[in-house]
Amino acid sequence: MRNAKLMLVSALMLAAAAHGAAVDAASTSNSPERKLEVEIQSPSAGFVVEDGATSIEVEGIASAIGGVRFLDIMFVMDTSQSLRGSDPEDYRSAGAIGLVRNLSPKSDIKIGVVSFDSNSDLAQPMTSDRDRVVDALRELPRSGSTNLAAGILTAMAELERNGRPGSSRVIMLFTDGMSNKQKAYDAAVEAAKRGITIQTLLLGSSSKGTKILDTIAWASGGSFVQVSDPTMLPEAFLNLRTTGVDTVTLSVNGSAPVPARLAGGTFAASIPLEIGENHIVASATSLDGHTKESTITVNVRDASCAALEVVALNDGRPAMSLNDRAVEIVVDASRSMWGQIDGVSKMEIAKATLEDVSYWLPADLDLALRAYGSSSASENSNCADSSLLVPFGELNREPIRYAIAGLKPTGQTPIAYALNQAARDFGSLRSDRAIVLVSDGIESCGGDPVEAAYALRQQGIVVHLIGFGLGNGADEDAASLRAIASASGGRYVTARNAEELRAALEQTVATAFSVYRGNAEVASGSLGSADVMLLPEGDYRVQLHSSPPVEAQVSLAPRDQVTLTLEKYGDIVSPHERRGRLPHTTCDDTTQFVKNLDGPQM
Repeated sequence: MRNAKLMLVSALMLAAAAHGAAVDAASTSNSPERKLEVEIQSPSAGFVVEDGATSIEVEGIASAIGGVRFLDIMFVMDTSQSLRGSDPEDYRSAGAIGLVRNLSPKSDIKIGVVSFDSNSDLAQPMTSDRDRVVDALRELPRSGSTNLAAGILTAMAELERNGRPGSSRVIMLFTDGMSNKQKAYDAAVEAAKRGITIQTLLLGSSSKGTKILDTIAWASGGSFVQVSDPTMLPEAFLNLRTTGVDTVTLSVNGSAPVPARLAGGTFAASIPLEIGENHIVASATSLDGHTKESTITVNVRDASCAALEVVALNDGRPAMSLNDRAVEIVVDASRSMWGQIDGVSKMEIAKATLEDVSYWLPADLDLALRAYGSSSASENSNCADSSLLVPFGELNREPIRYAIAGLKPTGQTPIAYALNQAARDFGSLRSDRAIVLVSDGIESCGGDPVEAAYALRQQGIVVHLIGFGLGNGADEDAASLRAIASASGGRYVTARNAEELRAALEQTVATAFSVYRGNAEVASGSLGSADVMLLPEGDYRVQLHSSPPVEAQVSLAPRDQVTLTLEKYGDIVSPHERRGRLPHTTCDDTTQFVKNLDGPQM
């Protein structure tokens, strides 16, 4: 075959001389002189990954026939009559379309389509719109004879009109038959002079066709591929080394090279990333064994959340408050509490939960119990039906449990009246004071509970609301109850069952705290709740809503798992931190609360 090639190259030279073109041996195979180039085009150098990604798709162009900034390709497709027999299912078009679809979407590529039989036609001028190219390839006809030269010359003319300076210029020539070899050689000579590489693909086993196409490709610096089975055409198109590059590998930070997918001179591969700087190297090897590298640096910013838990110790014991604290629980015992949840009345659920809570509340917490709607039938419309069942005092847990057991839901819902009465229940107590109101509905006596809550706030008493088992008007009721809590600076929590009611009591009985970033409140919670807050990295201020307020500063880095302990001995409160590490945890602008966060224990 080597001797045959030399003879055919000599024929090319003679044909060129006959046309007045002085072409030496170098110009038929490797002229103008070309060098291997490779360029990573996506991601761009210095790209910063913000989302904690662990891999990235790297794409680019590698070429031994021209520049890598642009790639200009002309498909020159045989549309002769013989294809009806040699390729009845039109794998020719499917293969070319597959190559177009596999080209790197990030690379700057223009593609045109020429169809040829006895003549040639520019079916699609060069365009960056790959869908238009695909449409043109789908509509190729099959009639006439085979004129390779006509197809090559039409493609060269389009490359001269619309090709870009410094681009890699390629003709992808497909045929299933022979042609006038002299004219085809003349066209190949002209392509070589203009720096255009011709890649040839033959369907069939013709020895004469093989010699013609092999020499055309070899003389212009291209490659020749031959297949006998038309079903292999899609794979053959993809395997054509369009720009003279045999392989491209990618590595990051010195890791083992990863083979990239090659398609039409473009390459692509997914590679792993690490937090911090990632030095990505693309290494290309040409068909003649030369190598070249392109390097970029990509930075991965760790966007993981940090986890923050706030706990308190008072004289070495876990605490729900660091100061003396007085809490009055106000229970809705109106007629609506007969409503059921899973076959059990809301009143029975509330009574069982409150009794349970009375056992685990700390002994140094001053506790009182008030109810409304518990002593007068609903039809009596008694809007003064609210009683202090158990006042603040020592050793009152058992009386509280006894009073809870005797509650029966009968009356109206005089929330405003109950709040006004509760203000007096604290007497001379000046500790941290709060009311926890458990209700399943809104004011029914025409009072203004929002105004009552605001008046309590002026006295330093916070009202927390637990919306329990709200009925059909849940949205409206929730808005009304939330407004009461907001007016006093308290919290609004919903509970749909016994478990959620207990959790709501944990959150509202304990001292509340807020987490600030600058002057903006970004999270809130309560001591003893075991809630873990997921927060972006940054500097934060934690403030207990106590009298006097207690504050502590904490700095969070990505993946930090921090327990901030506020420890009180005597009159001194000291903050302490314990730190661990989290796995990557996504975090958005809305703080997330997670119970029993999985991960390393502190």
